Amino acid sequence: MATFEEKLNKVPTLVNMNLENLEDNAERVHIRMPLEGNGNHVGAAYAGALFTLAEFPFGFLYMNRTGDDTSMFPVVGEMSIRYLAPAMGDVYVDVTMSDEEWQNIVDTTKAKGKMKIERETELKDKDGNVVAVAKTTYFSILVA
Repeated sequence: MATFEEKLNKVPTLVNMNLENLEDNAERVHIRMPLEGNGNHVGAAYAGALFTLAEFPFGFLYMNRTGDDTSMFPVVGEMSIRYLAPAMGDVYVDVTMSDEEWQNIVDTTKAKGKMKIERETELKDKDGNVVAVAKTTYFSILVA
């Protein structure tokens, strides 16, 4: 399994966000995005940075599950985000996947060649307040 830094380094935008890996394994990806370097003109987190923070962790979690197996990969089909409150400090994202969910993804992808996966991701401030909610449609694609 690639390390968090190895996965991060494949996407320069993510490197530039100065993300902190709080946990990165097959069951959970938990990340902190500092406000510094990701802010906007009014001192809150930049909307595009929040969008990016909500989008990529599921892909990291998926890659944690596949390890060196490159016969399946995830892609984003659609994403919308609702900004609920200005994020005036660091922002956190926490994405999990059960063994049962992963097994369903593997079985369906291998049987049908692809699978549609709909996920909702919350972005929270340091106090646990939800500042944004993203709804994303991913596709698990079979390559070989």
